[in-house]
Amino acid sequence: MFSKIKKYVIGFFVLCGGILVAFLSGRSAGKKDEKLKGLKKESNKISDLLKEKKKSQKAIKKSLASKKKALDDIKNKKYKKKKVSKKEASDFLKNFSKEKK
Repeated sequence: MFSKIKKYVIGFFVLCGGILVAFLSGRSAGKKDEKLKGLKKESNKISDLLKEKKKSQKAIKKSLASKKKALDDIKNKKYKKKKVSKKEASDFLKNFSKEKK
């Protein structure tokens, strides 16, 4: 009776060992590293794209800020009135109307 149980126990361990060997040396045994390398390359590409987008966004923000500042300067700039004689004004208007025609 002990020999029958011994055979089943040994057979069970052999079966477990076979399954373990099948999993370790199966089709995907060496491909894990390749998959990881591929995923790392993709993540590096994506991180590079994100860095480029952040740089472009910073450049756009800087240009918008400078344009807003220039616009505010233009809005706040006050022009001084220049005193012009009647004769100068009439001459200017005559010349301006001739140029338009």
